Amino acid sequence: MAGLNLNGILPTRSLRDILEDEKREAELRQQQPGIQSLASHVKKVWEAARTAKQQTIEQRLLTNLRQRRGVYEPDLLAEIKKTGGSEIYMMLTSNKCRAASAWLRDTLTGSRDEKPWMIDPTPLPDLPPNLHRAVYDAANQKAMQVEAMIGAPLTEQMARELIEQVKSTMMVEIKEMAKEAAGRMEMKMEDQLEEGGFSRAFAEFIDDIVTFPAACIKGPTLRRKPRMVWKETTVGEYEPVVVDEIVPTWSRVDPFNLYPAPNSTHPDDGDLIERHRLTRTSLSELIGVEGYDEGAIKAVLDDYGRGGLRDWLAVDSSKAQAEGKSVSAVLNNPEAEIDAIQYWGAVQGKMLIEWGMTEDRGEPLDPSKEYHCEVWLIGRWVIKAILNYDPFHRKPYFKACFEEIPGAWWGNAPPDLMRDCANMCNYAARAMANNMGIASGPQVGVNIDRLPPGEDLTQMFPWKI
Repeated sequence: MAGLNLNGILPTRSLRDILEDEKREAELRQQQPGIQSLASHVKKVWEAARTAKQQTIEQRLLTNLRQRRGVYEPDLLAEIKKTGGSEIYMMLTSNKCRAASAWLRDTLTGSRDEKPWMIDPTPLPDLPPNLHRAVYDAANQKAMQVEAMIGAPLTEQMARELIEQVKSTMMVEIKEMAKEAAGRMEMKMEDQLEEGGFSRAFAEFIDDIVTFPAACIKGPTLRRKPRMVWKETTVGEYEPVVVDEIVPTWSRVDPFNLYPAPNSTHPDDGDLIERHRLTRTSLSELIGVEGYDEGAIKAVLDDYGRGGLRDWLAVDSSKAQAEGKSVSAVLNNPEAEIDAIQYWGAVQGKMLIEWGMTEDRGEPLDPSKEYHCEVWLIGRWVIKAILNYDPFHRKPYFKACFEEIPGAWWGNAPPDLMRDCANMCNYAARAMANNMGIASGPQVGVNIDRLPPGEDLTQMFPWKI
């Protein structure tokens, strides 16, 4: 009997043994020189982009976030506490940001039935080759009819006019067909956007625009999600069931987690790295999605599923404090998040060949040509490495700034534009609060010879003795 050993017993293996075998196979793939070189290249780009952002942008992001939330900069807060003054903060920036956000929402989304996008066919749709042939066939047929009526062959000028007449008639029909097709496509896209979380991502994107120097929305990205569908149980009888499907999704990209190339100005200009913080659930949703190494993902979950993997940066603790979070709670989060970096960029064909890639859609790679790639790296594991097959080599990121600065990735947000005014209002408010506090009661004088050792005479505060 097939599958039985000599003793007639079916051999069995534990789930742990199967998982260990899958992990060993994944490790063998990861140890290939091409994959190791690819991981090394991604880490090199990551270090350059991270260093550039730390030197120029991260402090701006933190300052804007604190200003929006009504939190003083750490050095200024230390000086205020040193003098014992008031810590009042005028929430002018928060008010302006909320007003700007409401204005953008009202302008771009309006009512529930309005969308911030639409589809219209081009005013002059291109005729496909088969319709070009149909135009000439129709023109020839009509020419034969005209020649039969007049009893003489058409002149060249008459033939041209006849072709243009037939073409114009067909263009009217083509425009109507294009309009109907655009309408159907718009309904399909609206359904995909709603199912993929675009509305929520767009709302968060607007909030980022009025807070940070740049905001970014990402999509579509494919993920495995549970969906409710109708399944036929018996003839003519249906019931709703939950199935896992690969669906396009949209999400807001945290400006703190986006690392463009030092000299880039938009997502499609140079290398781009996004830092992800994945939960076990979100990472497992990538299993079965085309392009991802299922074995590597399972190995990552086995290595880091319990304790997580955090590439903790200095900005993370400052950001958590500005958001009112407990840094210790974030560090000891039982959710066990796993950090990953997603690299988008162009790589020379010579390097790809050295990494083991030899073909692009069946065509051999050109050593001197630039190829656009997407690579995911988690710790020592490359969980995805594919070519970017977008016809225009676009990345699925869309960036906007409240005030664009030509030639720069990062622009200006309302907190940047009103910082001087907000600071002056805070200075004035603190001075008024300090003066009112001091004036609210007497200042008692004492003989300095009777002061205890170490008494600081330079501090003034209400009701001081």
